[in-house]
Amino acid sequence: MSNAHDKSRTSYHDELAEDDLKLSNSVVGSPSLKTQEVPNSSLKNEKIEMVYNSEYEKAVASTKLDPWSGRAFKLYFIVMVGFLNAVSSGFDGSLMGGINAMEQYQDFFHYESVGASTGIVFMIYILGNCVGSFFAGPMTDIFGRRGGMFGGGFFILLGSSIITAAQNRGMFLGGRFLLGFGISISTTAAPTWVTELAPPQWRGRLGALYNSCFFIGSIPATGAMVGTGEMNSTWAWRIPLVLQVIPPIIIMSCVYFCPESPRWLVQKGRMEDARKVLIAHHSNDGQSNPIIELQLREFAETIKVQKLEPVWDYRPLFRDTNRRWRMLCLTLMCVNGQLAGNGLITYFLPTMMKNAGVTSTHTQLVYNFANSILSAFGAFLGAAVTDSIGRRRRLYIGPFVLASLLSIVAALSANYGKPGNTNVTGANASIAFVFLFGIVYSFTYTPLQALYCAEVMKQDMRAKGMAVHILISNCAGFINTFANSVGLQKLGWKYYFVFVAWNICASILWLLFCVETRGRTLEELDEVFNARWPALVSGRKVKVAIKEDGDVKVLDSST
Repeated sequence: MSNAHDKSRTSYHDELAEDDLKLSNSVVGSPSLKTQEVPNSSLKNEKIEMVYNSEYEKAVASTKLDPWSGRAFKLYFIVMVGFLNAVSSGFDGSLMGGINAMEQYQDFFHYESVGASTGIVFMIYILGNCVGSFFAGPMTDIFGRRGGMFGGGFFILLGSSIITAAQNRGMFLGGRFLLGFGISISTTAAPTWVTELAPPQWRGRLGALYNSCFFIGSIPATGAMVGTGEMNSTWAWRIPLVLQVIPPIIIMSCVYFCPESPRWLVQKGRMEDARKVLIAHHSNDGQSNPIIELQLREFAETIKVQKLEPVWDYRPLFRDTNRRWRMLCLTLMCVNGQLAGNGLITYFLPTMMKNAGVTSTHTQLVYNFANSILSAFGAFLGAAVTDSIGRRRRLYIGPFVLASLLSIVAALSANYGKPGNTNVTGANASIAFVFLFGIVYSFTYTPLQALYCAEVMKQDMRAKGMAVHILISNCAGFINTFANSVGLQKLGWKYYFVFVAWNICASILWLLFCVETRGRTLEELDEVFNARWPALVSGRKVKVAIKEDGDVKVLDSST
């Protein structure tokens, strides 16, 4: 028995060594690069860097895209159409949290700020998201990424119009369902489109900015409620809601003037159209360059091995180990991002303010507005550094910090959040840590929630995978709506510790299973996911010397 065990263990280590060798070969790059290991002493005026893939690094070093060129700014304006889909999502996340605290809204529909009836209002939006997710993937694959954004925008516009004009609970709930249905489609298509359209060396920043634009919807929504909250009519909550129609109108008007995803074009056999899109938006001068040729070469290889799957069949997402690892990474982002405690902040900040001793509705709305601004700062800062600090390190450190901050919020709320509390300093400290939690959450998760899920998907998985991302996120988000409402009502500040525990678990899960995605094209990630333990090998780098002409010499491939 011992010999059998030793043999099994030896076989396992041999497999790991073989995987590492395959990945090292991929990291170093293809033989066509003519890269070779050279002694450090032979280097003169060469830049030494640690990189994930030398072929990719050679292409990037030889291309030198100008972020201030006219073509670059044209690309920025184009992807802003995609960003508006996140703006639509941001409106709802902040609107309902503030409107839920308004007496004008509560009196009109006979709701309370917490409890089962309020949970249903939030839950119906989640239900719309879940139902819409089943249509989002096929719709985005059949009609293209632009078609998905247009269709999602239509349902968002319809749902927003209905809830703004709602005269009873049924009408309001129906509008909330349609709104959630549309959001699920648009937030499947838009991040997929942005990730696939962006040049690989800018993918992290542009992709991270997508979800950070949640706050471009959140800030005006919460700001409007500060002003309308004093109105003694239903317009106090109708005016903020009507703002929600603006993003889908712009999206529907502009989306077909934007280029389609080059990867979707390749998927449909339109390689020449894909080349035109890449040349138009991945170059400084309208000419081909190494990064474009690298992508086209990888697109062609993808087509050779790609098996056409029925658009309604989701089973291929789990067909082999490579794909299951990808889905594991996506699931971790969906679940950990939703159960970090952000639902307490996003939807029930006014209730948390009460727990901290702030009882004025107007003051709660002001704090809600301030929290949106501070969280936006965290999100855009996180987006700006996405390519420099990567994904993996941020994702296993961030949740541990969040657990610490939420523990402090709970302790302060327990001591200074009771009715009749006279310790203003203690109450303010509690509020300050609530805001700090929002900043750290936004820095850690907001830029990566859509980007990372899109990055870890294969091309033929991406639309359906992003739809599953919406479904899993909303199933987890159920806790952030119905369950949070009841939990806060029953347990108050003690309920925060549920999320403290989960954040500690999330930190461990990210450390074990998070695959680093920066420093490679989307297609090059396939070799990483083919390794036996992708999370372990994805962070390994190779030392290279980059010459002024863009040539790359490998110094050490064993790092």
